[in-house]
Amino acid sequence: MGLDTRGFMDGALRAYDVADRYYQRKEDRKLQKEQLEQDREVREQRMSLRQAEEQRRQKQFEYNYGKDGKGGALRDKQERDEKLFDARLKSQQTQQELNEYQLGQQKRTHFIQENSPLIQKGWKRWMESGEIDPVLDNEMIAGSAYDPRRYLDPEVNKAGELLETKLPAVLDGKADFNDPEIKSALNTIYSKNIKASIGQKDPRTGKVINDARWGGVTLAADINPEMEGEQPGLVITTEVSYGDDKWVPKPVTEGRGTGDEQVKVIPLEQAMQDLTGQLAMRRQAMASPAFKSVFGGKGAEVDDAYQKEMASIESDRSKALAKLYSEQNGFDTKPEDVKQKESEINRIYDQRLSRVAQQYGIQNPDAGGLDESPAEVPAEVEQWATDDPRKQYFLKALKQKGHELSGYDVQTIERAFNDQLAKQKAEKSSEVANSLRAQHAQRYADR
Repeated sequence: MGLDTRGFMDGALRAYDVADRYYQRKEDRKLQKEQLEQDREVREQRMSLRQAEEQRRQKQFEYNYGKDGKGGALRDKQERDEKLFDARLKSQQTQQELNEYQLGQQKRTHFIQENSPLIQKGWKRWMESGEIDPVLDNEMIAGSAYDPRRYLDPEVNKAGELLETKLPAVLDGKADFNDPEIKSALNTIYSKNIKASIGQKDPRTGKVINDARWGGVTLAADINPEMEGEQPGLVITTEVSYGDDKWVPKPVTEGRGTGDEQVKVIPLEQAMQDLTGQLAMRRQAMASPAFKSVFGGKGAEVDDAYQKEMASIESDRSKALAKLYSEQNGFDTKPEDVKQKESEINRIYDQRLSRVAQQYGIQNPDAGGLDESPAEVPAEVEQWATDDPRKQYFLKALKQKGHELSGYDVQTIERAFNDQLAKQKAEKSSEVANSLRAQHAQRYADR
C-alpha cells in the first residue's frame, strides 16, 4: 500500500507559509522602519529649512528695522526720508515767507509811491490841525516812518535828537557807527524792522527767535569794483536771543532770513538817504502843534534845530563859494566869469534852504529864524553889490549871521568885503603850501 503524503505536504506548506509570512513581516518592518527614518529625515530637513528661513527672515527684519526698535536700514532710510521731507517743507515754507515778505515790501513801496501826494496832504492836515487823514491809518503807513504819530514817541524823539547831534561826526569820520549811544538810537529807529524776525525759527539752530536788537555796522570800502571810484557800503548785524539771556550776532541777509544766505551789503548812500529821510520827517513833525503839546516848551528847541540846520547849509554854501573864488584867483577874475557857476551853487543851496524851511513850516527861509524878520539893507549898500554876485553873496551871508547892516556905510562894507577876500586868498595859499610840503615830505620818505 502506498504512503499517504498529503499530511506531509500540508504541514510543509503550512510551515512554508508561516516562514514566508515571518520573513514578509520582517521585511515589512524593515521597510516600514526605513520609511519612518526617511520621513523623519524629511521632517528634520523641512524643520531645518523652516528654521533657516525664519532665521533669514529675522536677520532681514533686524537689518531693515533693527533690534528692539532701534536701528535698521529701512528705519534709517525712513528717518532720512522724513528728515529730507521736513527740510524740503521748511525750505518751501521759508521761501514762501520770503516771497510774502518781498511781495509785502513791493506792495508797500508801490502804495507809498502811488499815494505820495495823499501822504503829503495827510501830513499837512496833521501839521495844521492834528487830525489824522485816513491814508495815515492805512496798514502800509501806520506805525512806519511815514506816520507822523511815530515821532510823538519819546524814545523815537530822543533817538532822533541824538542822531541829529552825532551823525555828522560819524560821516566826517570823527565818530564810530558802533558808539553805544548811536547803536541804541539806531535800535530804536529801526526797531520795527529788526523785531520782524521775532517768532521765526532759526534753520541753523532749530530754535525760535525770542528777541532781536541792533548789533552793529561794518563798513565795506568798495562794494562794486566795476564802477569807477570807491562805492562804500554797510553790512548790518543784528543780535538775536532764543530766550536764554544770550545774544547771538546774525548779519542781515539778502533774503532777510537767518540761514546760510548771502549777506546783504547796503550802499552807504542808500542807507544815509533812508536814515536822514526819517530824521527830516522828525524835524518836520517837531514844528507841529501835536509835537509841542506832547513835549511842551520845545519851541526854542525847534527854533535852535532850524537855526542849526540853516547855519550848516550856509556854511556849506560859504565853503563852495570860497572854493570857487579861490580857484578863480579872487580879484584877478572878472565877475561875469564866475557868475554862472556861482548861480548854480546858490541855486542848489537855496533849494536846500527851501526844503528845510518847508519842513519846519517857515514861509521865508531868509528870515533866519521862526519869528525873526529879515535885516534891512541900506539902498546905497544894495547899489554897491548890484553888479557883483560875490558882493551880493557877502551881504546875504552877513544877513544870515544876524548882522544889522543899517548902521554901516558903503566904505565899511567895502573894507570888510576886501578883508574877507584877502582872508580867502591867504587860506588858499596856506592850503597850497601845506599840500606842497606834504608832497615833498612824502617824496622824501619814499626815497
